[in-house]
Amino acid sequence: MADIITQEDLLIVLQQSAAPQTMKLKIEVLDTKQKIIGNIECGLTGGSMSISGESDIKRTANFTVQPTLAEHIKLTETSLLWLNKDIRISIGLLNRRTRQYKFYPLGYYVYADTSGTYDAVTNSMAVNCSDFMKKLDGTKNGQLGALTISYPAYKENEETGEVIEYNIIRNAVIETLEKLAGITNHRIDDIGEYKGIPEYNEEWQQYREENETWNAIPSDQDFSAGCSILSILTTFRDLYPNYEMFFDMENNTFVCQLKPMCYEDDICLDNDFLQKVLISENTTVDMAKVRNICEIWGRVIDADFYSEECTYENNTYSSTIVGYEEGYYNGDVIAIKIPSLNQAAPCLNINGFGAIPILNEANEEPAKPDTLKPNQVYAFKIKKSRVDKQDVVKAYLLGQWQVHAINVLASGKKSGQFVTSPDGEKYELYSKEYFQKFYHCERVDMVIVNDSPFTVEKLGEIPDIKTGGEYDNITSDDLAADRAKWENWKNCRLTDNITITTALLPFLDVNKKVSYKRSDSDREHQYIISSVSHDFSSYTTTITMYRFYPLYEMLLKEKGTHKVLSGYKHGVLGKYTHEQLTTIMRGDKL
Repeated sequence: MADIITQEDLLIVLQQSAAPQTMKLKIEVLDTKQKIIGNIECGLTGGSMSISGESDIKRTANFTVQPTLAEHIKLTETSLLWLNKDIRISIGLLNRRTRQYKFYPLGYYVYADTSGTYDAVTNSMAVNCSDFMKKLDGTKNGQLGALTISYPAYKENEETGEVIEYNIIRNAVIETLEKLAGITNHRIDDIGEYKGIPEYNEEWQQYREENETWNAIPSDQDFSAGCSILSILTTFRDLYPNYEMFFDMENNTFVCQLKPMCYEDDICLDNDFLQKVLISENTTVDMAKVRNICEIWGRVIDADFYSEECTYENNTYSSTIVGYEEGYYNGDVIAIKIPSLNQAAPCLNINGFGAIPILNEANEEPAKPDTLKPNQVYAFKIKKSRVDKQDVVKAYLLGQWQVHAINVLASGKKSGQFVTSPDGEKYELYSKEYFQKFYHCERVDMVIVNDSPFTVEKLGEIPDIKTGGEYDNITSDDLAADRAKWENWKNCRLTDNITITTALLPFLDVNKKVSYKRSDSDREHQYIISSVSHDFSSYTTTITMYRFYPLYEMLLKEKGTHKVLSGYKHGVLGKYTHEQLTTIMRGDKL
């Protein structure tokens, strides 16, 4: 989509809406080096195109066209329509004032399933195609050979074991694109903790200096023989949530970036214009997607060392581990059976190497009192770094054998009902202790919003269980709790979706903001486009969009948005409480 939609664009659309004219399709045929080797100009008789903001294959299209020069498109190895050819597609709409066609780019494509066909009887050609992600997912290319591919988390001195350099996620993505896919036209943003990103933290430079691993690969990434390039790329993308990868429409640049939050974006189309081209509207509030419990199962912790020999004195856990010699080693995961509850800011001392602080991985704050329960096994990750020419050693609390956390939306009112567990103990229904017992999870966070319509007290327990895939990259209970809070926020908010059909708008793209007034409302609201579908037979565009809540703008004016976002590694909007959302929606019920 063009960055600026001009008055000419709007005029052409309104002309087309009033009296549809024949559209033209321009197919530029490209060789393997993306150089134009021929053009096919056609009359467009039918077809469609879809754009999705959520799919890896973002753009798909199919066309039925009537070429002007049939000899160029015969299905032969030397023709313009063959397996080794790629295409760039533009659609032309007539400007009646100038009597010339203006062409709008629809993107770069590969033939999908070798389905370009030509019918000599009707002089028509059918083309089915998808964007260049098909070259990375193994469909047209992108499947790797018999060797296992490994991306280590860091490089170390083979003699001393000291970490020499941490490997960066962004560099791994670039290496994959250039060496495995041969793609040099790319724009890759940093992937990492939000505190290290300028858009989300005013003190990002200081944070980077103090946390050199903020954008590093958290653990070795191994990929088996036969995997696709896209699977490698998406693994790195999903190490942190809310990132997207796609080929842009304008120049076919491979882009990796945070999904637009849109609080700084201008409106690309206003309500006045949309009402002029509007054909139909379908409004839905999807209550089926509402959940009030999010349960995250993260990585299964594979400990390097284990011990049940542990004592607790002076707020320090002292443990003896056979075979753990020569001091603390960066990256080691140590599992210990804890003998007693901890006080605030506990320490760990292994084999007398010295007491080191036990910290939460999410924010590097000391562990809170009573975090470590007696007779339970907890895993700790040793973090060793050099500061001012001295070793600084910390122990990150990862949690128990598998990373596990739950977030619950509750009203905060006592239920007065009690449930008996299999061991005979009684627990008050919907209390924190109730969820800890019956969900077998120590890390339970309760979000209290007394007037939310979606609490467990009002709707009962409606869980959303997240496991596998990108959740396997969550390495501690703290990070899982942050992610559960973010997921539960999305699940609990009242989602206002609208699907509208308009006259053909070929310049639209996803993740853009528009203003629109629903037919059953007397107020305009802002929406974010999530999907676009063009129907070239009926000259229409179907747009699915979701409500953009003014909460973002309110926080931006107070210069609070960046600080809010910067506090969370696994949740972009973790600080946006249900109470704030409810307050907003209470003044404007859907």
